[in-house]
Amino acid sequence: MIENIVAYIYSITGLIFFLAWQMNFSLTKYFLKEKNLSKTLYLELFFIIIIMISYYLSSSAFFILLFIIHAANIFTIIFLKDQVLDSLEVFDSQIMEVTTVSYYIVVGFLLVFFA
Repeated sequence: MIENIVAYIYSITGLIFFLAWQMNFSLTKYFLKEKNLSKTLYLELFFIIIIMISYYLSSSAFFILLFIIHAANIFTIIFLKDQVLDSLEVFDSQIMEVTTVSYYIVVGFLLVFFA
């Protein structure tokens, strides 16, 4: 049951990123700007709290993997901020958007089928 709720949260997040991208607004670039990195950190903390609660309620090993991914993202945002900001100049915006949208939607589907 909790896996489905978390899957919906991930899928809706991916859908929001996708719709913004289709309307020519890059949420990924918005969250990776220097003044918005705190918002990105809050988003990651939101997901890590949801994952910890979900793991407590269901004990699925898939939540451990998601916890590691989001913990690594938080570590990167806090300690490697300069490299994150420099990556905006290196990577193409389309690749970043496709990766972000794909991540959230694929994790949502994987939660439904494997967790």
